[in-house]
Amino acid sequence: MVQATTVQNARQRILQMAREIEQLAQSGGPPEQFFQRFLQLLMSALGSRAGVVWMLGNGGMLNRFCEINLAETNLHENPDALRLNQRLLVEVVSDGQARSYNSDDDRGVEIPSQHHIILAPLQNGTESVGVVEMFQRQDCPRDARPGYLQFVEQMCGYASKYLERPRELPAPASPRGDGFLDEFAAFVLSLQRSLRMKEVAAIAANDGRLLLRCDRLSLAVQRGRKVVVQAISGQDAVNQRANLVSAMRRLAHQVISTGEPVIYTGKVENLAPQVEEPLAAFVQESGSRMVAIVPLFETIQIDTTPGDKPDAPPAERRQRPLGCLLAEQVKDSEPPVQFRERIDLIADHVAAALNNARSHQQVFLLPVWTALGRSVEWFHGRKLLKTLAILGIVGALAGSLALIPWDYRVSGQGRLMPVVQGQVFAPNDGEVKAIFVQGGQRVVAGQPLVELWNDDLQEMLTTTRNELEEKLESLPAIESARRAARDRDEEFRLSGQMRETETQIAGLQARLNRFEQRAAELTVTSPIDGVVATFQLEQKLMGRPVRRGEILMEVMDDTGEWRLELEVPEDRLGHMARAQEALGRDDLRIEYVLATSAESTYECRLSEIATRPASSAENTSIVEVFAAIDRDQRPPHPRIGSDVRAKIHCGKKSLGYVLFGDVIEFFQRHFWL
Repeated sequence: MVQATTVQNARQRILQMAREIEQLAQSGGPPEQFFQRFLQLLMSALGSRAGVVWMLGNGGMLNRFCEINLAETNLHENPDALRLNQRLLVEVVSDGQARSYNSDDDRGVEIPSQHHIILAPLQNGTESVGVVEMFQRQDCPRDARPGYLQFVEQMCGYASKYLERPRELPAPASPRGDGFLDEFAAFVLSLQRSLRMKEVAAIAANDGRLLLRCDRLSLAVQRGRKVVVQAISGQDAVNQRANLVSAMRRLAHQVISTGEPVIYTGKVENLAPQVEEPLAAFVQESGSRMVAIVPLFETIQIDTTPGDKPDAPPAERRQRPLGCLLAEQVKDSEPPVQFRERIDLIADHVAAALNNARSHQQVFLLPVWTALGRSVEWFHGRKLLKTLAILGIVGALAGSLALIPWDYRVSGQGRLMPVVQGQVFAPNDGEVKAIFVQGGQRVVAGQPLVELWNDDLQEMLTTTRNELEEKLESLPAIESARRAARDRDEEFRLSGQMRETETQIAGLQARLNRFEQRAAELTVTSPIDGVVATFQLEQKLMGRPVRRGEILMEVMDDTGEWRLELEVPEDRLGHMARAQEALGRDDLRIEYVLATSAESTYECRLSEIATRPASSAENTSIVEVFAAIDRDQRPPHPRIGSDVRAKIHCGKKSLGYVLFGDVIEFFQRHFWL
């Protein structure tokens, strides 16, 4: 209750300040005294920290006419702030629209001070001659900012009235005079250019305000049982939760329900009882001196009965409410001359445009029908013939893709290699001591290639030889001692020692033979006749320790048969398998080109397909394929390991599948049921 009383007192104080400003504008007086007192009253009503009146001077520059507490804003201490402030002032003077700025806005506009800034134009007739700038706390409530802006704009209307007094002219006598007819024609044309509800409402509010010469014009639309404020002049969007908009919505709802226009000029006589309370609340919230509400109706003619005459007038007309126009005036309580005639004229056209827009938007699946209609509209005259020709070409192309057979080929990459290949393995652990050949050298089977050195093996070999020599040297001494034995027991003992030594000699000899054989194996020989296919052997092997079974080099017979070792993507294996079933393995023809000789094409035949997939160097799943090369199809001077690109012929398929098979298989893999 205490809070409501406080709010009521604040509103009364603001209304009192507004009346004092209105009386000040009517009293006249020097401009310096008027604007100084004007700023004092305006700052007192808003609780502002500072205020400035800027007026246009010679050369079109905005000069400070009067100010209060401007030093507290630190505006003159920062040259950049003055530049930014001048830019904002010029924008207001240029378009005559009031604005407000705050650092927490998301519009991306730089402001000169850490305050909530309100700018409103001062007009003399139709020209902007100055700007009123108010500085408020930066943390002022966001919901209250539109009300602050509206109040400053209304008070500047009184100040503009003060500036216009020396040059007031009598109002035109006719609603069609003073260029009204041209402006009205442009207004009607703008209304009929769009069938979008928001655009029609924005045009009606903004352009209609200029025609009516009022301070603000709003358009409320009825949607079922609800009334929504669709547009307010001077605002890009309507905040439906604002107090002013809520009061406007309640007032519009009551006026639409009565179906009669309402014009308030400060008196409530002859008003419907249900309109008085919402009207009073709206006037108190908006501070308007004159409010005019005109309902908008859709006129629908009821069909006549079959017995009526064709030329008879309709039996009755039923009116359906669409919304209402709500015009406000803050400066004067009396409407302008010819205001009522003009607002009735505008209301009829706004109602028609609004009805057309609403009927258009109520069409079910409107975007679909619109696109379909544009498509059908395109097929007229010569365009129809062109369309038929294009469809014929597309049909012929589709038929060709589906019916024309074409060779389907599976691509693969690989190398050109000899069929006979020998890999040289390390027979034992060791270190490469010597290399007897070079890369590319021709060798024969059994030719030494590499010599390894194994310290442990050499140590065991030396130890075994020494032990064998010791045993061999001790054997004659034992034999001599046995012959010189004096008794039989001594002879038996020496005979046993002699047999034991002979057994040890035999074991050491066998052990020595094995070590010597292993030592001989450290000299690695070529397994076949051919060419050493491993290059830079010394850099790769010399002095490097190797493990048993490790590949040291490769020897290949380049004088014998050659073949292709190909890698084919696994998803192409099915095409090759079906082609083998239909044509036979030997009938799968392969065309290939060498990377070193791409201008020549050679042929070969598929010989073998791996039984399981493998992984390529790119970590993709591939299948190894081998192809035999006839001697007459062998490239001249083939090089071991030459890169080749091959295409495997897998029979006939439709031309469309040959060209777009990858796309078809993609959908088959990812969208199968």
